[in-house]
Amino acid sequence: MELESGTRAIIALAWARRLGLADSALQDAALGAAAERLTVESDDGTVRFLRLLRGSVLCAPAWFLEASGAYDDDALAQESGLVQLVRAHGGSDGTRGIGEEALYYVDEPLDVAESDTTVVSFDPAHAHELEAACPRDDVSGIDLARRASTFTLLAEEGHAPLAGAGFDVWEGLIADVGVLTVPPLRRHGLASYIAAVAVDEALSEGYIPQWRAAVSHRAAHLTADGLGFVLTGSLTQARI
Repeated sequence: MELESGTRAIIALAWARRLGLADSALQDAALGAAAERLTVESDDGTVRFLRLLRGSVLCAPAWFLEASGAYDDDALAQESGLVQLVRAHGGSDGTRGIGEEALYYVDEPLDVAESDTTVVSFDPAHAHELEAACPRDDVSGIDLARRASTFTLLAEEGHAPLAGAGFDVWEGLIADVGVLTVPPLRRHGLASYIAAVAVDEALSEGYIPQWRAAVSHRAAHLTADGLGFVLTGSLTQARI
């Protein structure tokens, strides 16, 4: 499956705006043309390296931008490698990785079958209940209840929360989707089901759904593949 050219252009526009680039900066790469790495000077204490379709962007302090020219995109895209390079060229020993994520997108509606045993709630209070039933580390990585739109799958009897999905809107264009499932019910397809609900709603509102998966999180990649998301890039970050 491939993303439509218009979808790729929207994704490129959203990321260009998010990283402080001109609107057109990533359009050639989005439409298939090979592009040189773009750089953005940033002094917020975070180094970010984005690979998107055939383009890439490095956001970093000026001293690291100058040093980065000696390294190819593969070296910058690995979290451990990025941390080592930042440390080697002026970053403190306390520099640490804060994520290496694959970026997936989908632009076709998903089939969401009705369930006889569950109901979907749009009430953020149910998302809070779901978070209370999950490990703190999982909750902090998703922040489901704080998202602009939430969808919580409840058992029809008793309305116990089972799984949830939600999205925030980036740059008015992208719906960044997150999913959370109570530990005893993982690997039963509940995340895929409620994610499909969120994706369907995002598409109906005119947004392109985005799925971010940590490179080591196999289940997240399998869920993305199963839902028809297309791997389109990656984002690697380090905190100086």
